[in-house]
Amino acid sequence: MSVKPVDLNKLRSAHENLYETVVAISKRAKEIHDEERADLEEKLLPYKEMIRNPTSESESDKVFPEQIAISLEYETREKASQRAIAGFLGHQYDYTLPESVEPVKNQDDEKNEADRD
Repeated sequence: MSVKPVDLNKLRSAHENLYETVVAISKRAKEIHDEERADLEEKLLPYKEMIRNPTSESESDKVFPEQIAISLEYETREKASQRAIAGFLGHQYDYTLPESVEPVKNQDDEKNEADRD
């Protein structure tokens, strides 16, 4: 597949922080990839079982055309990252960040600070 450039100004238009936007898109791409991977594994499971537990010697070395067709179908799909970007730009999903919370200092940290003074 060829490399497809992404207009960063379009990504920045929805939220000010480009880094957070890229992180959100990458998390969505990982979700899409994981869903596809699970679906592919489910579809290929019968063939894996036939290869692991062949009924005859010839079946253990056999290549199943259906298995190849399923694999090719998944290989020709658009990459998960490209679909995640398109979904974000198409307003199919958005992200929100939780309110930032001040980190709680340990009592040991407070003692060390008092010792420094």
